[in-house]
Amino acid sequence: MRIIRLYLIRELLKPIGMSLVLFTFILLVGNLVKLADLLVNKGVSAVHIAHLFALLVPTLLSHTVPMAVLTGTLLAFGRLSSDREILAMRASGISLLALSLPLLTVGTIVSLGLVPINDRVVPLSHYETRRLLVDIGIKNPAAFLEAGTFIKEFKPYILFVYQVNGNRLSKVRIYEPQEGRPTRTVVAESGEFIPVPSERRVVLKLMNGSADEPDPRDPSKFYKLKFVTYAINLSVGTQASQDLVRKPKDMTLDQIRLEVAGLKAQGVDPSPLKAEAYRRIAMAFSPLVFILIGFPLAITNRRAQRSVGLAMSVVVFLGYYGLLILGQGLAQRGILTAGPAVWLGNIVLGLLGAGLLWRASRA
Repeated sequence: MRIIRLYLIRELLKPIGMSLVLFTFILLVGNLVKLADLLVNKGVSAVHIAHLFALLVPTLLSHTVPMAVLTGTLLAFGRLSSDREILAMRASGISLLALSLPLLTVGTIVSLGLVPINDRVVPLSHYETRRLLVDIGIKNPAAFLEAGTFIKEFKPYILFVYQVNGNRLSKVRIYEPQEGRPTRTVVAESGEFIPVPSERRVVLKLMNGSADEPDPRDPSKFYKLKFVTYAINLSVGTQASQDLVRKPKDMTLDQIRLEVAGLKAQGVDPSPLKAEAYRRIAMAFSPLVFILIGFPLAITNRRAQRSVGLAMSVVVFLGYYGLLILGQGLAQRGILTAGPAVWLGNIVLGLLGAGLLWRASRA
């Protein structure tokens, strides 16, 4: 039996490893395109790009590891079932429940390993990413501007730029909505960002344009001012990067507990925060649930094609995430308590997997 256990574990780990590499690579490619654009077209330093890339990996792994476990389980045991190896093991007197034990052990180990990642590593990477983006925005404010879109990061202004080349802008429009009065507009042929990091602001120097200026006799009206150069101060944030307020996704579970206690003391419902804490633990134990449901699905399907295994994994994963999102919504609205609501996907798929395994073992 020991040989069979080791054989099953080895057969499981190989497709899990390949799936993990594949899924992580696919998700990385989409983000690498954005990072390459920051490096090549926006002038962000290679050091900052490498730092952003390193901070991205933990967040991706928290999603790709469960996906890889589910896909690997379906592929591995779909092949073993198709090759009649599972049938041969059962014919030799080994029950499906006994065959599932080493697999569930692997799922438990992977899930326990994801707990500290979801609890500490991912929140830290989220927080450090936000800090780094603030620093990049101060030193290179044009890095996150996209030509042809309305930019609302520099409140109270709304910017529209037709072309961005480093810190230089072409065809600039600036709108300043004003309550109870017409929107003030500034139009310029070109512009340039001049960072002032010490004061956490940038100066937008505009060239050759016109600006709406309040009429001294009637401030509710504007007159057009033609200019050769015109300067506007833009704020890039009210906090230093080291003093950023942590959002729920930036907090560890211990920090969330303290925040929940503080909100309760102030008479504030902490359900959304509690839902975030339960979501992390639920996601950490999703690999165990995926093995529990993937094993009976694979051996009853009896098809070795990879396309079938991949299709089944997509369906199961989408179903799981749908239940997870539904549970979070129910928890945030106070319809269900946070724990059972967020664990809805784990509970439903876990019970379904246990039922399928029991049914297959009785066949």
